[in-house]
Amino acid sequence: MNRQSWVTLLIWCLVLGFGAWFVAARAQVETELSRLLPDGATPTERLLLTELRTGATGRLILLALEGEGADRVAEANKQLATWMRNSGSFHYVGNGEQAWTKEERERLFQNRYMLSPGVQESAFSRDHLRNSLELRLNDLTSPLSPMIKEMIPADPSGEFMKILQAWMTSTAPARHQGVWFSSDQRRTLLVAETHAAGFDMEAQEQLQGQIREAFRTVSGTSPGAAPIQLVMTGPSVIAVEMRQAIQDDVWRLSLYATLLVTTFLFVSYRSVSVLALSLLPLASAILAGIVAVSLVFGSIHGMTLAFGITLLGVVDDYPIHLFSHLTKESRAPAVMKEIWPTMRLGVVATALGFSALLLSGFPGLSQLGLFAMVGLFTAACVTRWVLPHIVPIGFHTRREGLHVARWVDALTRARLVVPLMVVIAIGSFIWSDTSLWEQDIANLSPISTEMKERDQDLRNQLGVPDVRDLIVVEGSSEEDALQRSEALALALDPLVRNGELAGYDLAARYLPSRKTQQARQAFLPDHEILERNLTSAMKGLPFKPSLFQPFLDAAEKARTQEPVDMQAFSGTALGLKLDSLLFMHEGRWVAVMPLRGVSDRQKFRDFLTPWSEEKITYLDLKEESNRMISVYRNETLRLLGWGVLSIGLVLLVGLQAPITVLRVMLPIGSAIVVVAALLHLLGERFSLFHLASFLLVIGLGLDYALFFNRRHGSLAERGRTVYGLVVCSTTTILVFGVLALSQIPVLRAIGLTTALGSLACLVFAAFLAESPKKPPLLAATSPD
Repeated sequence: MNRQSWVTLLIWCLVLGFGAWFVAARAQVETELSRLLPDGATPTERLLLTELRTGATGRLILLALEGEGADRVAEANKQLATWMRNSGSFHYVGNGEQAWTKEERERLFQNRYMLSPGVQESAFSRDHLRNSLELRLNDLTSPLSPMIKEMIPADPSGEFMKILQAWMTSTAPARHQGVWFSSDQRRTLLVAETHAAGFDMEAQEQLQGQIREAFRTVSGTSPGAAPIQLVMTGPSVIAVEMRQAIQDDVWRLSLYATLLVTTFLFVSYRSVSVLALSLLPLASAILAGIVAVSLVFGSIHGMTLAFGITLLGVVDDYPIHLFSHLTKESRAPAVMKEIWPTMRLGVVATALGFSALLLSGFPGLSQLGLFAMVGLFTAACVTRWVLPHIVPIGFHTRREGLHVARWVDALTRARLVVPLMVVIAIGSFIWSDTSLWEQDIANLSPISTEMKERDQDLRNQLGVPDVRDLIVVEGSSEEDALQRSEALALALDPLVRNGELAGYDLAARYLPSRKTQQARQAFLPDHEILERNLTSAMKGLPFKPSLFQPFLDAAEKARTQEPVDMQAFSGTALGLKLDSLLFMHEGRWVAVMPLRGVSDRQKFRDFLTPWSEEKITYLDLKEESNRMISVYRNETLRLLGWGVLSIGLVLLVGLQAPITVLRVMLPIGSAIVVVAALLHLLGERFSLFHLASFLLVIGLGLDYALFFNRRHGSLAERGRTVYGLVVCSTTTILVFGVLALSQIPVLRAIGLTTALGSLACLVFAAFLAESPKKPPLLAATSPD
């Protein structure tokens, strides 16, 4: 190597070292899925994204403990709930126990007349008070007797207990030993709301691991008894399990693919060192992409990294082209200089095609575009200026591929096969009565039927709202939002009674509006009247006349106290729950009402239509998510179109002949149409993952078509080119063909689309390549 070569290698090593240091020390890989989404174009979209990112429904974890001996399992439930409450990782942990702190109980008790739904007109009449006192006598014989006895002097009407009863859903589980149990007493139940957002995968995975560790500590074992089993579900639990399933599948399939590709390349080139060198452009590209995205966006998302590496699959072809063209007489730098114009044109065109993604309003696509562009240029530069200087001296391809070249030349005489297949493919689309696009995001999920049934089963047993249905009530103030939601609740109650709606939750259940609180204050009689009614109600009952002075004083104080607001419960479990149900959003107050068991969503939507004038909106989160994914898909299609146009313009400038551009682009377009038709016939519905794969197919097809139509000085050189293309395509087919065997829809879509696309691009480029008897299509360009 000369001095310039050593300087180039030194610069590359320094840059590579900096990239490795940056990735290890500074780069941040995001895992929260909502980070991939835009801020939203409408208030509804922005609110939906807020709910996805920080909403309470996504933070719920549902748990069940199963084992022999109800008392034993109940004790494990209590210990696990205690650990969870003390861990500081949860807003709320419910297991049927009254887990209020002393301070929280005192706040509720002090404000009981404002918060209790039992404070109504005539609630403190002589007859009502009499009935309440008789009930208190009966309560003294209940298991809660000590607590009730303590509260009777200040709360003979039982307003505090009415508050707690009102906050319990009608579908609350049965209790045993003070904790929730399923109706068959086979499992004890818990529900928790985490501080961490549901889409914060790292935090959720760590927390769920801590829960399992705590469970192993508290569950213990009893002689002769089967171990207690922990069951967990909820959006974040399912998301973590999905991610683990994908990682496991990717790891297993990647191992198989690596073994296949390594074996194939070794058989093709018979050199271990060349195998290792072929990885350098891809490794350099990945490092450069991570650094670039991190510097521009502050971090890189894990999904961007995964899809970016997928899109960079085309750079694996660059070193193969170099290796395939080496002969006994040639030297790597000279060979690289000879094939560089063709490679350079393909790199620039592909990179500019990916650059259209930079214009996306979706952070995920913008990151992907930058990652792919920087990676392509980096891999090309490493292949051009580094790799030729470190290829083993004397290495050459032992197979010249003459028989393959002759086979390809024969194919050019049957080029009409390609337009015929395209016409058939288009016809299949026209006559098909099934949708081309996947409209349901759930079908892209690897969630098993067992996982779905487990989640629904625990939700039904706990009476937890579905994560799908919400009502959003907007108001100009906290009071306005509460009043509007209270009015709507009156209209929803008949639907609950009729079975059209299983139930709902709302902030006003826990914090009534000022208007409601003031109405309750008006129902409180003055001291003299209340005392007279109480004295009359006590006749014949075993209560001392002076026992209820605290009650009289508290009622008199409540008549003039300020209504309760959210600040009264700041820092408490109730305050945290209120924060998730009532909050400021874009300068307006929003009250969220999670729904359970909507029997007919369209009918329910129609029912709420008249309420739209009251700034009340029904949100089907699944439907809205599907709609946003459709917008994402349409955005990707638009950018894909601009990308293809950019590629065409670059080819037009580089090749300087429209007919040449058409000959290079036609195999790619034909391959995409035919592969899309084949996938559709196989039952695939197209999604974002198919579109991302078609981006890679375009890059691969461009590489194949340019090299097929490259100027060749001899039949032997053409044979080496064709042999290199066959090796390139075969490695791609092996890698993505293995991925197509995955049971996970996303991985299967990427694998199947890319493997078929690579094969189709290779074959169609061979069919449509210019006959070697005619002048070459690619004009000579400067090799530098």
